[in-house]
Amino acid sequence: MNGDLTYVPGFSDLKLARDRAIVEVRLGRLRASEVPSLPYNLRWSRCQTKKGEPDNRKVIRAGNRGYKPVTSADVGKGKLLKELPPGASIAADGTIRQGDTQLMIATAERAARNEFNKRAKTESATKGAEAGFAAALESLGARPSKSAAPFIQKEVGPHIRAELTPKPKAEGK
Repeated sequence: MNGDLTYVPGFSDLKLARDRAIVEVRLGRLRASEVPSLPYNLRWSRCQTKKGEPDNRKVIRAGNRGYKPVTSADVGKGKLLKELPPGASIAADGTIRQGDTQLMIATAERAARNEFNKRAKTESATKGAEAGFAAALESLGARPSKSAAPFIQKEVGPHIRAELTPKPKAEGK
């Protein structure tokens, strides 16, 4: 829970145990079949604007992806949540809120389908970008080497500070 603003008692612990098991698989200490699966997925969906005004666009988007609101009826001994997440409260409509977000739940099957769809879209967009790059090279009369197809590589560089009016350099330095 240390510093994790998305921490949900019980679920976050299951997720951490699963992540640790995946590390053990990568280290060769555990078989992939021994990794525990999550029975459901919880996420916090934004339900307000930055100004604090109601805005359910992200809640609606999550609903379109199979997520449903977690309510006060889901909190208590033997229920989905044994207790409210730190800093969370129950809103007038019974939903669990934390700041400008609302807690939502989806079945494991639906969360897996969402992840598959997201990966498929990413792969499709990447292939489209690579094809576009190849087409751009061709339009310039250039061709990639037979053994080197165009590809996209994202690298995070150092933070760059841009100024509209740069400060003059001190003399003698």
